[in-house]
Amino acid sequence: MLIFKQIEKSDIKKYRAFYSDDEIGCEANMVSAYLWNREYLIKFAVFDDTLIKAYFRSDGRLWGYCFPHGKNVKGALKAIADDAKENDRQPYMGYMSRKEREKFERLCTGKYIFEPSTTTQDYIYLTEMLAELPGKKYHAKRNHISKFNRTFPDSKTEPVTAENTADALKVAELWCLENELNPNEHAEYAVIKEALENLSEFEMRGLILYVNQTPVAMTLGSEISPLCFDVNFEKALRDYEGSYAVINNEFAKTLTNYKYLNREEDMGLEGLKKSKLSYHPEIIYERFDGIPK
Repeated sequence: MLIFKQIEKSDIKKYRAFYSDDEIGCEANMVSAYLWNREYLIKFAVFDDTLIKAYFRSDGRLWGYCFPHGKNVKGALKAIADDAKENDRQPYMGYMSRKEREKFERLCTGKYIFEPSTTTQDYIYLTEMLAELPGKKYHAKRNHISKFNRTFPDSKTEPVTAENTADALKVAELWCLENELNPNEHAEYAVIKEALENLSEFEMRGLILYVNQTPVAMTLGSEISPLCFDVNFEKALRDYEGSYAVINNEFAKTLTNYKYLNREEDMGLEGLKKSKLSYHPEIIYERFDGIPK
């Protein structure tokens, strides 16, 4: 039987080592896995130097396994099948990338059917494109930024540091209130707060946009791999039109040592999907669920 446990801070670097250095999908981001592990009940097991992630339901029942990473993937898949059988459940596989699905199909030929998961695909961009916003397709974005700069000439950006995390958190709080959410009861606010409290330990990077010394937008992220950076959070206040475009662009300018920026999923929200597509992703990183036949 596999023994699953929630990820601890001390596990972040250890678990990340199971993934390759060219990962671009969020499944390899252990900082994000730690921050969200209580909200989504993410747990991990290690089998023969191979990492297995799984999602659990609020009542403690396992919802689905993820594709294992490490030296013995074939053995780990057998361990997953045995674990499911011992616990009288189906070995449902979730959140698989196309690359993981192809490996899984080779190892478990004919045993599963696959369904695309259109709400969990990552939107991945060339950092250079988001930093420079070149050509006609980014004309509207450049206009939004120009209008913001004309309307708010006293704006500036600052990196998130231990000295200004309160300003970043204030943006998240005001964003909640604008959207009629109680910050003290909103899961994402709690996650942002914990991220800011552990900024250095988690090696996170972020940016705050100020207008007349007032923080009006914030963004915060973490590395997936040397190839790709994950933008975990981005919040802006609605009275400052164009602030999302500004902080997106300015943050990208600080991340040009990464080829790609992963701006995560759209959660099935049509408005969020439209916004992500408007930045012209280089890759829509597909996800699949594997259902036993």
